[in-house]
Amino acid sequence: MSSIYNQLFNPQYANEAYLRQLQWQRHDAEQRQEIRNIVKAIHDYFDAGRKIAPEYQQEAFNACVAAVVEEMCRGNQ
Repeated sequence: MSSIYNQLFNPQYANEAYLRQLQWQRHDAEQRQEIRNIVKAIHDYFDAGRKIAPEYQQEAFNACVAAVVEEMCRGNQ
């Protein structure tokens, strides 16, 4: 199998531009998936918020603001 692999994927015959294009396509696909993930997370956040009883909404808001501040601080490190 190794000889077949080397025949098909021998690095000395690989087109560098094609390999860069493949790497970019993979990176692009991964980033687009992350965008879909964050949009879903936002929808999940609001769905969860709708389930909070009115008497707990201020507590939920405070906890969410604290989490946002924590994440912002982590991002600045």
